[in-house]
Amino acid sequence: MKAEAATGLPARRRPHIVLHGYGATPADIASIGSIVDPGQRYATTAPEAPIAAGTGYSWYHFDNATWTPDPVSFFATLDQLDRFVDAVCVRSSVGRDDIVIGGFSQGAGIAGWLAYGTGSLPPAGFWCCETIIDVAGHALDVATAAGTNVLMLAGRDDPNVPLERNHRQADQFRAVGAHVTMSEHDGGHGLSQPMLADMRHWLEHLDHNG
Repeated sequence: MKAEAATGLPARRRPHIVLHGYGATPADIASIGSIVDPGQRYATTAPEAPIAAGTGYSWYHFDNATWTPDPVSFFATLDQLDRFVDAVCVRSSVGRDDIVIGGFSQGAGIAGWLAYGTGSLPPAGFWCCETIIDVAGHALDVATAAGTNVLMLAGRDDPNVPLERNHRQADQFRAVGAHVTMSEHDGGHGLSQPMLADMRHWLEHLDHNG
């Protein structure tokens, strides 16, 4: 699996693995590394989704009418991502419970499964801008998020993800004992500057206290 590194991949205290949205490229999201981590405490890297989609890539096939993910391609990609994370951890000499995983839009939907649905140790931190998707009619069991740090980023006028859906997702994480931070701002579907500022503070706090 190819990847774009925003700050390279030297041995650092925590790798920061970020998943791009549908039709985007790794470079599109890796560029946030210098914004949310100006002190370069993290090694930000963005893997490339395996399916060509327009000028970018998609993490899985889906029904165009309902956006329902195809479970075969979804779980095949999840397996690739799981092995990618293992390789990053070995290269960085850290455990999976010492990393941060995040994603935007379609990337957020699968990033949650990567963080809490592979049977591997959960990450120290997880962030998402959109919510975790159901696959084959099943919601992700977030029980393994207990004790981890979660940042939920939401635009109040996002046409793709109603704000109430983000609140429900945050409540599910709180119910299992995750430490949830909610970043809610005016705007639509995107990582706004206020959201990136909140992410920077959240990553700093995680670095100092996690």
